[in-house]
Amino acid sequence: MVRNACVLCTGCPESRIDSAKVQNFLRENGWNMTDQLGEADLILLRTCGLTDESAEKSLQVVRRIKNEKRGDAQLIVWGCLPKIDLKALRTEYSGVTFGDDEIAMLNDIVKAKKPIEKVTASHLLPGELCPGPGLSGLLSRLMSFAEVPFNIDASSSIFHIKASTGCLGNCSFCAVPKSRGVVHSKSIDSVVSEFRRGLDKGFQYFSLLGTDLGAYGRDQGCNLVDLLAEMTKEKGDYQISLRNVNPFYLNEMFEELKRIFSSGKIRFLSSAVESASDRILKLMRRKYQIQDFKSCINTLNEKYPNIMLRTQLMVGFPTETEKDFQMSLRLLDELRFDWVEVYQFSARPGTPAAMMEGQVPARTKSARFRTLTLKAISQHPHKKVSQILRSRLFGMKSSSI
Repeated sequence: MVRNACVLCTGCPESRIDSAKVQNFLRENGWNMTDQLGEADLILLRTCGLTDESAEKSLQVVRRIKNEKRGDAQLIVWGCLPKIDLKALRTEYSGVTFGDDEIAMLNDIVKAKKPIEKVTASHLLPGELCPGPGLSGLLSRLMSFAEVPFNIDASSSIFHIKASTGCLGNCSFCAVPKSRGVVHSKSIDSVVSEFRRGLDKGFQYFSLLGTDLGAYGRDQGCNLVDLLAEMTKEKGDYQISLRNVNPFYLNEMFEELKRIFSSGKIRFLSSAVESASDRILKLMRRKYQIQDFKSCINTLNEKYPNIMLRTQLMVGFPTETEKDFQMSLRLLDELRFDWVEVYQFSARPGTPAAMMEGQVPARTKSARFRTLTLKAISQHPHKKVSQILRSRLFGMKSSSI
């Protein structure tokens, strides 16, 4: 008897490649995939709990699934939310849960002949979208539309490789380590093997993923530079995107990374600065100063202008003053990014920042979010991205990225 499974996810690209891996795992073990909830015997939802907003979006999807699934279908909710805020999840769901570092539980649940540890994925499962209401939701939709030309995540022309998971940081606002744990890296040989497989299939664009890609290899006595040095030895016309390189590691490895950047093989770099205030960065436990970050980005802008750059900025961290906020605003005048993601601080359960004095009022956070988001949108698209937009909308030629 053929069994049908539906795999859904919310959240970041790492969550989406994890969900694609689950989908491949189920196929390898005889399950048929369906995107129709009413046809599924088993539904697996990978949830996000990074912020209050992402947690609520995950709960919206849970509610939708409960309304649309068959009564005899099994729903399993896993990922970050069960580890970060199980209490919130239990208001909507009372079944089996597990975190990312417990995914081997699926072997027993489906009585697998091929364990999930031996399965990989090279694509991202589409994320479930639940835009919020009001101006914040409108801005989020505008930001999502503006990001389409990057073509970094969604395109079928991208070969994705998950190089590591987990991190070595202890940021005071982040609860993701509760689910992801400390850094666990694939070996250089394993990553390069996946890379070669993509090259053999004719792929030209590759995306390296990790919770903090900058921490890659630190559990194995190597680092990201060592990995990229091996990858860029391969012949061919290809480009590599680097997602989630913490500014601390970017600065630490920058001199060595210049050799990699000079190869012309890096097309995209994402590094989340979070704030332009050293005082706030210290409270966040981010382990770098803003001048270190500025120096790296200025050099990238000047010497490697073909590399697209993305960052994240948080508004409303506890004790953030208007002066701190203005520093983040000015950062967008001082540095050039191709994409800036703005989000509001959320007091995640069990994090030090949630218990700090000086919590910023919701109204102030919302106002700062709107101001900084509009600032980021007004400076976007930057020249490299506008070329792509013009080519898609008006048929004009654009330079390759």
